[in-house]
Amino acid sequence: MARKSPKPKTLYEIAAERQADLQKGQPFAPSASKNPTPSVITNRINPNGNLSQEPDTEITDATSSTTIFANAVFTSLPLSMLHFTLDVLVHHQYALSISWSSIFRRTLTTFPALLLIVYMLQSRSQHLYIQLLYLVMSIAAGCYLVYVSNEEPYFAVMKRAPPLGTLWIWSVIEMRLGWAVVGLGFVGSFYWGGGYTIF
Repeated sequence: MARKSPKPKTLYEIAAERQADLQKGQPFAPSASKNPTPSVITNRINPNGNLSQEPDTEITDATSSTTIFANAVFTSLPLSMLHFTLDVLVHHQYALSISWSSIFRRTLTTFPALLLIVYMLQSRSQHLYIQLLYLVMSIAAGCYLVYVSNEEPYFAVMKRAPPLGTLWIWSVIEMRLGWAVVGLGFVGSFYWGGGYTIF
């Protein structure tokens, strides 16, 4: 009579056993997963002499503002590169010699302004009033870019197209999809309603 070898445990069974062992000793507080407080606790002595523990909220505030600033920097850098690219393309479109120093100067001047605008708006970008602001910026910048590109002389296009294009693309990126489609619809209807052409 052949003896059956014991069936090996599955990974799920091993994990369940380990979880049961951990819960017996309760190394994790039951509220730790529900309350995402910072891991730094400040001990304070109350006026009546008792010791109280409070989570240190200053650390989370500093971290969140640092994160917002880092996000603003990493959003402003590609936008500055976009401004630089649009500036080069506009100069190339009119077959003018490209003055690299003036293009770099304009791009370096644009970066702090973009950083300030992005930093101020990015932390609240999902609020309704900020989404409305992005929608208005998108419609205004897009329609004015279409107007300038078709009605103004080439010098005005060279000066206004890169910042308008950058502002338009950034506002569309920051909007929710539905708002972005509405904004692009307004610009498209302005384009077709005005009888403008691409070439």
